[in-house]
Amino acid sequence: MKKSTVLLGTALIVVCVAIALSQVPARAAGPLDACSLLTKAEAEALLNQASSSQKAGKVSAPAGNQCAYFFKKKGGTYSAKVKVSSSEEIKSEGIFKSARDVFDRQKRARMANADTAQKMRSLGGLGDEAFWNGYDLWIVKGGYLLTILVQDQLAGSFKSREAMDKARAEQDFNLSQRAASVILLKIK
Repeated sequence: MKKSTVLLGTALIVVCVAIALSQVPARAAGPLDACSLLTKAEAEALLNQASSSQKAGKVSAPAGNQCAYFFKKKGGTYSAKVKVSSSEEIKSEGIFKSARDVFDRQKRARMANADTAQKMRSLGGLGDEAFWNGYDLWIVKGGYLLTILVQDQLAGSFKSREAMDKARAEQDFNLSQRAASVILLKIK
């Protein structure tokens, strides 16, 4: 009898705690440092070269912060850029409601345009949802919106400008996905 009373009491406590926790509102996604999400060392490893400079700062529409690393190669400048916006920052800016709101609006706007819709790729396995718009990678994960673009020198020769542009977009897509796999591990 004593053992069953202890078990019943323990079960009751567990149920009460579960009910109490389910009624606590989830903590809003707070600001993250973009340069911590993709460090200089990680960007250098991605492009296999030392960064020539770095720029970090606040951004708006949507609110958040950005970090960019620049690389000089054979007369050109290339970069690894990440922008991160939290739902908390976005909402306080007063334009959009959340990271998901911005993501959904951007996706709908691009899908509504025939030219940009052709370049769109929905991606699985990156955050909660992701798309490549032909230029940069958009990811929503929890209460965060990420925009990632990694560009490197494009090697080779091409039959046409169209072939070169297609190869560049594919290279940028692959590099941006590699950066995303590093970044997403740091976002809970």
